[in-house]
Amino acid sequence: MSVRLPSRQPRQQPPTVLIGLMAIGACSLAFIGMAAVVMPQFLLMVLVGIGMVLFFAAQYFIWGRWLYPLVVRQEQQREQQLQEAAAATVAENAGKHNEIADGRSEPRTHT
Repeated sequence: MSVRLPSRQPRQQPPTVLIGLMAIGACSLAFIGMAAVVMPQFLLMVLVGIGMVLFFAAQYFIWGRWLYPLVVRQEQQREQQLQEAAAATVAENAGKHNEIADGRSEPRTHT
């Protein structure tokens, strides 16, 4: 006697999140419409709010997605240049130390 196992096919979930977002959007639009009937300046306030949201979204995309990687790349290049300069300074100082140790050059004294 064999037992049939349930199949592992993904079940399609009902679009509850989409329905909820659509309901919230419809209620928001209804509230904006009713408020605009009572005080016409409300539409201007809504437009200013939408403008602010768009401004902050533009800032996010400009700085977060476009300019931040550019700044990181520049910082990495600057750190690499500093490391190369430090390595060159160490090599130069080591050469001077060897000359002094061999007696080919006199150490500088500060007076």
